[in-house]
Amino acid sequence: MPRRRGRGSRNAKSLYVLPAREAIVKAAGRIIIKLGHARLSTRAVAAEAGVNQSLIHYYFGTREKLMLAVLEQMNEALFTRQTSMYDAPLGFPEKWAQACLFYEQDLASGYTRLLMELSGMGVSNPTIGREVRKIRVQWRALIERVAREALEHFGITSVTPGEIAAYVTCFWEGMDLELMLGVPEEEGHHWDGLKTFERFLRYLEAEKAAGRRPAIV
Repeated sequence: MPRRRGRGSRNAKSLYVLPAREAIVKAAGRIIIKLGHARLSTRAVAAEAGVNQSLIHYYFGTREKLMLAVLEQMNEALFTRQTSMYDAPLGFPEKWAQACLFYEQDLASGYTRLLMELSGMGVSNPTIGREVRKIRVQWRALIERVAREALEHFGITSVTPGEIAAYVTCFWEGMDLELMLGVPEEEGHHWDGLKTFERFLRYLEAEKAAGRRPAIV
């Protein structure tokens, strides 16, 4: 009987403390998004989350581990969202258009800034760098998978999925950086570039529907 009570006590404690950990992660995310990682402190997070400062040290130990927990939580939700969209029965132009709408949401939510902040830190911090690379590799693999499906759909063999993934990934990461630096659309032409690629996909769909193979085969 005492052993059962002990297990029950631990379970009850877990149910009680998990919300506190989640509150800490979300509070840290809000601070990074609003003020940047340089302004992140355990005192500020504790005040934002409404918890004792010692809980932050208990759960995460270091500031960098807390930041990585924030990135992991946000990325997991967005990656699941993106994968579900790509698996849906949509045409490739529609998938591209939806991905662009998602990107607007990610800019508004602060995820893009958080990823850029941690990417910058990862240049000189190997621990953060490794975790950020894992996330970027995960997204690149998803893009390469969708590119492979698109190339097969359009009957294009002269371009590899890896080449398409490199183009999309590098364009998007460059756009992330320039948008975070405040480069205006009339200078960067980021959104125009996204729309141009959507038009290209619609051209490929029209050629396929007409029974013509694209000239870039």
